[in-house]
Amino acid sequence: MFESDVAVNDWQLRQFDNIINDLTDAALFEPGAGHGHPPVWILGHLSIVGEQGQRMLGGSISHIEWMRQFGPGSSDKIATDAMLTRDLFRSLIPVTYRKLGAMAKQASPEVTSRPHGIELFAESALKTVGDLVTLLLTSHFGFHLGQLSSCRRAAGHGPLF
Repeated sequence: MFESDVAVNDWQLRQFDNIINDLTDAALFEPGAGHGHPPVWILGHLSIVGEQGQRMLGGSISHIEWMRQFGPGSSDKIATDAMLTRDLFRSLIPVTYRKLGAMAKQASPEVTSRPHGIELFAESALKTVGDLVTLLLTSHFGFHLGQLSSCRRAAGHGPLF
C-alpha cells in the first residue's frame, strides 16, 4: 500500500531539489508573486505537515515549535530569522517525506483506515488517516511545490524542463 504515492513523492522531491537550489536565503522571506506566500512559509509548512503525517502513523513531531508559525491555518507573515535557511529545509524536507513514505508503506490497515480527526477535512471526501497520508505525499506536496517553483521563476530563473 502507498507504493504509488511514495513514487510520486520521490519524483516531487527530485523537483524540490532542483527548485530550492536556485533560491537564496535572502529570497526566502520575500512574498511570492500571485500567491503571496514567502518561500520560508512554504518550506516550513511542508516540513511541519510532513511531521504531522508521521504523527498520524504513530511517529512524532520533531519541530513542535513550528506548529503555530507554519501549521495549517497559520499566517504567512514570517519575520526574518537567520535560523530558517535554505540549507536547513533542503536537508529537512527530503528526510521528512522519505520517512513519512516509509512509515506509510509499513502502516497497518488498522492505522490507515481509522478516521483522521482533522477538522479542516471534516466535510471532505477524505475520511481516513490513509486518505490524508496520500494527500500529503502527492497533491499537497505538489501544490506547494508549484508555489515554490513560481518564487524561483520570479527570481529570474528559467524553466527546469
